[in-house]
Amino acid sequence: MYTEAQPFEIMSLFSDEGERKYLNSKERKRFWRSRKIIADKSERTFVELIFFTGCRISEALQLVVMRVNVEDSFVVFRTLKQHGEHKGKRFRIVYLPRNFMRRLNRVHNILKTQLDEAADQYRRLWTFGRQKGWRLIKAVMKKAKIFGIRATPKGLRHTFGVNSILRGAPLISLQVWMGHQSLKTTSIYLKVMGAEDRAFAKRTWKI
Repeated sequence: MYTEAQPFEIMSLFSDEGERKYLNSKERKRFWRSRKIIADKSERTFVELIFFTGCRISEALQLVVMRVNVEDSFVVFRTLKQHGEHKGKRFRIVYLPRNFMRRLNRVHNILKTQLDEAADQYRRLWTFGRQKGWRLIKAVMKKAKIFGIRATPKGLRHTFGVNSILRGAPLISLQVWMGHQSLKTTSIYLKVMGAEDRAFAKRTWKI
């Protein structure tokens, strides 16, 4: 059964056998195209949210209407992996593409609910459990022909971290977005050889 790793267990982006834990750029594109295998629009937005934010399944499932800001295009997650006195008490903002936010609003009636005084502002966007969330992501991975240790929700989380760093995100910002308690945990994403590293490597090969 799938269990999310504790922070000290994710200090490498490769398994003990050297298997990559994150999706490369081609796999990431295949995953995005393959998400359409999920016919239910509400369930599809769940997968898309994890793809865009790198949040944990448990954090996505706790997202409620009042923590979605449609106008400024961000969501507020309750960070669930903090330890000690701060466990479950910290929140973080993660921004989303506006076209996805419009879709999220349309599918889940967010603005309509927020403007209705009598509506439940603590209504969760998704009411299914962790196991179904896991199965949805695995189904998309299978359709995209992505297998192994990276074909998991944690694989999408690592992919978000890697992609953010390769696109120039500051490490301290990524720490906030991912809800890491320690910057040391976030720093694992600096170790990935991406397109820029390959370009530098090519220069060193020239004679």
